[in-house]
Amino acid sequence: MFIGKGTAREIGNKIDKVLNEIKDIQANIDRSSDKIDNELNSCSRELINAQTTLNEIRPLVDMLLAQVGQEAPPHVKAMLDSVAMGITGKVDNTLNNLAEVQRNVKDVDKLTDEIDGFTDNVSKKVTEIDELTDKIQ
Repeated sequence: MFIGKGTAREIGNKIDKVLNEIKDIQANIDRSSDKIDNELNSCSRELINAQTTLNEIRPLVDMLLAQVGQEAPPHVKAMLDSVAMGITGKVDNTLNNLAEVQRNVKDVDKLTDEIDGFTDNVSKKVTEIDELTDKIQ
Protein backbone atom coordinates (compact mmCIF):
# COMPACT_ATOMS: atom_id res chain seq x y z
CA MET A 1 0.00 0.00 0.00
CA PHE A 2 1.46 3.32 -1.06
CA ILE A 3 0.47 6.67 0.30
CA GLY A 4 1.42 10.16 -0.78
CA LYS A 5 3.97 12.40 0.86
CA GLY A 6 1.29 14.70 2.24
CA THR A 7 -0.61 11.83 3.83
CA ALA A 8 2.59 10.40 5.31
CA ARG A 9 3.50 13.83 6.70
CA GLU A 10 0.01 14.20 8.19
CA ILE A 11 0.22 10.78 9.83
CA GLY A 12 3.71 11.59 11.10
CA ASN A 13 2.47 14.86 12.61
CA LYS A 14 -0.42 13.06 14.34
CA ILE A 15 2.00 10.48 15.73
CA ASP A 16 4.29 13.29 16.94
CA LYS A 17 1.33 14.90 18.70
CA VAL A 18 0.54 11.62 20.49
CA LEU A 19 4.21 11.22 21.41
CA ASN A 20 4.24 14.70 22.93
CA GLU A 21 1.16 13.79 24.96
CA ILE A 22 2.96 10.64 26.16
CA LYS A 23 5.97 12.78 27.14
CA ASP A 24 3.66 15.08 29.12
CA ILE A 25 2.19 12.08 30.94
CA GLN A 26 5.71 10.83 31.68
CA ALA A 27 6.66 14.22 33.09
CA ASN A 28 3.60 14.12 35.37
CA ILE A 29 4.50 10.62 36.53
CA ASP A 30 8.08 11.72 37.19
CA ARG A 31 6.92 14.75 39.19
CA SER A 32 4.55 12.61 41.26
CA SER A 33 7.28 10.04 41.82
CA ASP A 34 9.64 12.80 42.98
CA LYS A 35 6.99 14.10 45.39
CA ILE A 36 6.52 10.58 46.78
CA ASP A 37 10.30 10.27 47.23
CA ASN A 38 10.42 13.59 49.08
CA GLU A 39 7.56 12.57 51.36
CA LEU A 40 9.21 9.21 52.03
CA ASN A 41 12.45 10.94 52.96
CA SER A 42 10.54 13.19 55.34
CA CYS A 43 8.75 10.17 56.86
CA SER A 44 12.04 8.37 57.27
CA ARG A 45 13.59 11.34 59.11
CA GLU A 46 10.59 11.57 61.43
CA LEU A 47 10.71 7.83 62.10
CA ILE A 48 14.38 8.07 63.02
CA ASN A 49 13.59 10.96 65.37
CA ALA A 50 10.80 8.94 67.00
CA GLN A 51 13.07 5.91 67.38
CA THR A 52 15.78 8.06 68.96
CA THR A 53 13.29 9.52 71.43
CA LEU A 54 11.89 6.11 72.34
CA ASN A 55 15.39 4.74 72.85
CA GLU A 56 15.96 7.48 75.44
CA ILE A 57 13.07 6.23 77.62
CA ARG A 58 14.66 3.01 78.88
CA PRO A 59 17.68 4.74 80.50
CA LEU A 60 15.30 7.20 82.16
CA VAL A 61 13.19 4.37 83.55
CA ASP A 62 16.35 2.59 84.72
CA MET A 63 17.51 5.78 86.43
CA LEU A 64 14.12 6.15 88.12
CA LEU A 65 14.27 2.58 89.40
CA ALA A 66 17.82 3.07 90.64
CA GLN A 67 17.01 6.35 92.41
CA VAL A 68 13.61 5.56 93.90
CA GLY A 69 13.69 1.79 94.06
CA GLN A 70 16.77 1.39 96.27
CA GLU A 71 15.23 2.66 99.47
CA ALA A 72 11.60 1.95 98.66
CA PRO A 73 9.51 -0.57 100.58
CA PRO A 74 8.96 -3.93 98.86
CA HIS A 75 5.43 -3.11 97.67
CA VAL A 76 6.64 0.17 96.07
CA LYS A 77 9.57 -1.65 94.44
CA ALA A 78 7.17 -4.23 93.03
CA MET A 79 4.90 -1.52 91.69
CA LEU A 80 7.82 0.41 90.16
CA ASP A 81 9.16 -2.76 88.54
CA SER A 82 5.73 -3.53 87.13
CA VAL A 83 5.25 -0.02 85.74
CA ALA A 84 8.80 0.00 84.37
CA MET A 85 8.24 -3.33 82.62
CA GLY A 86 4.97 -2.00 81.18
CA ILE A 87 6.66 1.15 79.88
CA THR A 88 9.66 -0.65 78.40
CA GLY A 89 7.38 -3.28 76.86
CA LYS A 90 5.33 -0.57 75.16
CA VAL A 91 8.50 1.18 74.01
CA ASP A 92 9.87 -2.07 72.58
CA ASN A 93 6.60 -2.78 70.74
CA THR A 94 6.53 0.74 69.35
CA LEU A 95 10.17 0.46 68.23
CA ASN A 96 9.31 -2.78 66.44
CA ASN A 97 6.37 -1.07 64.74
CA LEU A 98 8.56 1.85 63.69
CA ALA A 99 11.16 -0.55 62.30
CA GLU A 100 8.43 -2.20 60.21
CA VAL A 101 7.31 1.20 58.93
CA GLN A 102 10.94 1.97 58.02
CA ARG A 103 11.04 -1.25 55.99
CA ASN A 104 7.76 -0.28 54.31
CA VAL A 105 9.18 3.14 53.44
CA LYS A 106 12.19 1.46 51.83
CA ASP A 107 9.88 -0.86 49.88
CA VAL A 108 7.84 2.08 48.57
CA ASP A 109 11.08 3.87 47.69
CA LYS A 110 12.12 0.84 45.62
CA LEU A 111 8.75 0.93 43.86
CA THR A 112 9.15 4.60 42.94
CA ASP A 113 12.57 3.74 41.53
CA GLU A 114 10.88 0.97 39.54
CA ILE A 115 8.33 3.48 38.21
CA ASP A 116 11.20 5.72 37.15
CA GLY A 117 12.68 2.77 35.26
CA PHE A 118 9.37 2.16 33.51
CA THR A 119 9.10 5.79 32.42
CA ASP A 120 12.69 5.60 31.15
CA ASN A 121 11.71 2.57 29.05
CA VAL A 122 8.68 4.41 27.69
CA SER A 123 10.95 7.32 26.86
CA LYS A 124 13.22 5.02 24.84
CA LYS A 125 10.24 3.68 22.91
CA VAL A 126 8.99 7.22 22.27
CA THR A 127 12.42 8.08 20.89
CA GLU A 128 12.29 5.02 18.60
CA ILE A 129 8.89 6.05 17.27
CA ASP A 130 10.13 9.63 16.87
CA GLU A 131 13.00 8.39 14.73
CA LEU A 132 10.62 6.33 12.61
CA THR A 133 8.26 9.25 12.02
CA ASP A 134 11.22 11.44 11.13
CA LYS A 135 12.02 9.00 8.34
CA ILE A 136 8.44 9.20 7.06
CA GLN A 137 8.40 12.97 7.08
